[in-house]
Parts: sequence; structure tokens; C-alpha cells
Amino acid sequence: MSRRTIVISLLWMFALASAAAAAESRKVRLGILTAGSQDLIHNVMEQQKLLTKYNIPYERIKVLNPAPLHLFLAEKKVDIGYGGVTAVARARAEGKDLIIVHGVVAPVNVVIVKKDSPIQSFAALKGKRIGNFGGPGAATTGMLMAIAKKWHGMDLQRDTELITAPGPALVGLLEKDQLAGALMGNQESVTLPLSGKYRVVLNLSEEWEKRAGRAPATVTITTNEEFAKSNADLLKRYVAAYEETVRYIRAHREVWDRYAATIGLTSKEGAELQKAWAPRILEKWDRQQMEVQSEFLKISSQILGPKVLKTVPEGLMTDAYNP
Repeated sequence: MSRRTIVISLLWMFALASAAAAAESRKVRLGILTAGSQDLIHNVMEQQKLLTKYNIPYERIKVLNPAPLHLFLAEKKVDIGYGGVTAVARARAEGKDLIIVHGVVAPVNVVIVKKDSPIQSFAALKGKRIGNFGGPGAATTGMLMAIAKKWHGMDLQRDTELITAPGPALVGLLEKDQLAGALMGNQESVTLPLSGKYRVVLNLSEEWEKRAGRAPATVTITTNEEFAKSNADLLKRYVAAYEETVRYIRAHREVWDRYAATIGLTSKEGAELQKAWAPRILEKWDRQQMEVQSEFLKISSQILGPKVLKTVPEGLMTDAYNP
């Protein structure tokens, strides 16, 4: 090999190494909601310095609700985000290169009614006004609609009036008897039944497990193919940091006390939060869970129709970045 060829080869190697180093040195933009289970998980990651341990320079992009987060993911304004499985599937089906690399949490959400309500079952909400914290595109909404139609003989879009509003507004409407029931967010699903003023008539994950087995993760770790291909090792490290965070959360009760205090809950409410949330946080991402996810999306597509999800797109989920 000539000296000139060797020099050119070395220059190429240095250029590639420099490009890789530049990609690694740029802060990863993490899209995380400011409340709920993903907020808890990310906070523990930060507190235990696990992102530093796995050499992940990052910038947290705080997002208030799922809709803008899904837009940020689709437009690549964040590199990694905790996206709703239905919204991510729909975006990929529409040509976006989003991929799911891990499940985060199965729903902890419940449908509540007032304690003195004559409603004694979820099916009795047929023909009533039902509140919904997540909106029409949320994965929890899709799961509720699938459960309603598949196992309770209700088409929520035809047989009920769905009212989308934040949790506090839904509580106000329930109190004024302007809603018969409501699907609540993660925190309210725990705290409102504890108040003694409300009853649970449906628990999404418990209902799914009773009827169909393992529950799907409606929140997922999502990225795009371009970022994943350019940062494969970094993405594996992020997934490793996530899994270690989940193990830490399971092993340390004080995590829940600390988180409860930050969001204004009592120690009793924190204990109930742990009881409800901890079993639903996914540490393992395997072929079986991916099959559960696919089956949930197929059911959603069949029941909810093309406006929600036309098809389950090829290549949506991968375990290639498991640590």
C-alpha cells in the first residue's frame, strides 16, 4: 500500500471517529412529560446520576401533555421520548420513521364515578357523558374504547358523549353531576378513590389482564431510525440506564415517599401510588411483550377504525437496543 493511500485511509478513519465523537458529545434531547410515571422515572435517573453513569449527555425537554410530545417526536425536535404506543404507531403508518425500543408503563388509569352514583358497572355508563383526561389520540383512550367495544358491547364514540378535559376540570364536572363517570390520569386514579368520594368501576390494566392476559405498555421509549442508526451504542446505554432505574425504584421505598412529597401527596397516598404504579412499570422488553403490543394495536385498529390507526406498521418495535 502506498504512503498516499495510507494517509487517505487514516484521514477517513479520523473523520469518521470525529463524526462519531461529535454525535456523542451533542446533548441528547429527552422529551419527558412533567407529571406521571415517566416524570418519576426520569427524576430517579437524575437523582441517582444514572445518565451520567452511562455517559449520556442530555437535555430534558419538559412537555405538559402527550399531544405536543408526539409532535416533537415526529418532527425530530426530541431524540428520545416517552411516546404513547397508539400515537407512535399512527405516525409511523403515516410515513414517520419512529420506532419503539422499550415499553415503559402499562396503564394505571381507572374510570371513576361518584360514591353515591347509581352507576354500579362500567357497562352502565352507556348513553352517559364520560370524561376523559387524555383526548381522542391518547393510548389510554384507545385502550378504553377497545375494552368497551370488545367486552362491554359499547361503542364509546356512538353510545356515549366523551368530554376531554384536564383532571381538575373533570372532578369539577363530576361534582356538578355534569358527568356520569371519568377516565382519570395516573395521579388522580390513585388519589381520588382514596378521598372516599369516588368509586372505581373500571381499571384498564386489570380488565385487560383478566380478559386477554399480559397488559400492553401504553407508554414507550420512542426514537427515530435516523437517530438510532447514528447513535446505536448511546441508545443501548439509555435503555440500560432506564432498566437500572426501574430496578432501583422497585428496591427503594423512599423513592415513592420523596416523589409523593414533591407532588403534594401524603405518605398514605404515596404508599397507594407505589402499590398502583410499581407493578405496571416495565423492566423487561422481550418478544412476548412486543407481541402483546402488536395484538393491542391490531385490536385498536379493528375496533376504532382507520381514523385512529389504519394498520400496524412494519418495523414499529425492536429489541435491537436491549442492553
